[in-house]
Amino acid sequence: MAKSPNHDVYFVPGLHRGLRVLEILGASEAPMSLSDIARAMELSRSSAFRLVYTLRQMEFIKEAEQANTFTLGARVLNLGFAYLNQQPITAIARPHLAELRDTTGVSTHLSVLEGHDVLYLVSHQARTGYVSNMRTGTRTQAYASAIGWCLLGALDDAELAAFCDTVDFVRFTEHTPMTPQELQARVAQTRADGYVVSQGFREPGGSSVAVPVRNNAGAIVACVNLSGPDVGFDFDRLDSFYIPEATAAAQRISQELGYQSG
Repeated sequence: MAKSPNHDVYFVPGLHRGLRVLEILGASEAPMSLSDIARAMELSRSSAFRLVYTLRQMEFIKEAEQANTFTLGARVLNLGFAYLNQQPITAIARPHLAELRDTTGVSTHLSVLEGHDVLYLVSHQARTGYVSNMRTGTRTQAYASAIGWCLLGALDDAELAAFCDTVDFVRFTEHTPMTPQELQARVAQTRADGYVVSQGFREPGGSSVAVPVRNNAGAIVACVNLSGPDVGFDFDRLDSFYIPEATAAAQRISQELGYQSG
């Protein structure tokens, strides 16, 4: 949102500080003490205390197991799920993902590109014991996953180059692109194939099949994927079963979004 000429009048510093506390706690790998929060916010302990007190009263944060430390509360999760549920594509995708899960016996997901991340909007876990470790609300780095390469196909060459310039490449497996050129090549190959199969690309022992979802203008707006441990797949049926079924589900969702192929 563009900054208003009356920014100083409209902007509410207290609200900003309260939301920053939630962001800081959300980014922390461990519960934080009041002193930790005060330092991160560059505030006095008394100012940080008032923010923490208010957020605790509203149940946006809670006390952690370790005494005098805090973490996010359930009310934040409720807001997150409300955001996810308000995305129109989720309502369209859910029955198709459930059908795909029941047909293949593998966990199914709908993901979108948000900033530098793949965000999982919908997840239907397999009814067998071979469930995926991805859940609704999970985020992963787009550059380092096959699903990310599928979603990055929405960017034109200039946008993808700009995206690559902001990536801090870290290797997760031998398949992780480590340069802009490698990432661009993966995205181009996925665009050309119309799908991508990952076998241990993100982490050893896990596999997925990802297919793009398109809107009425033909732009990639989401990705359908099957994912789970290797033991949940029959790899002899990748071409004859998993890829066609995932593609058909993505096409049905795309059609409900107004996409017309050919």
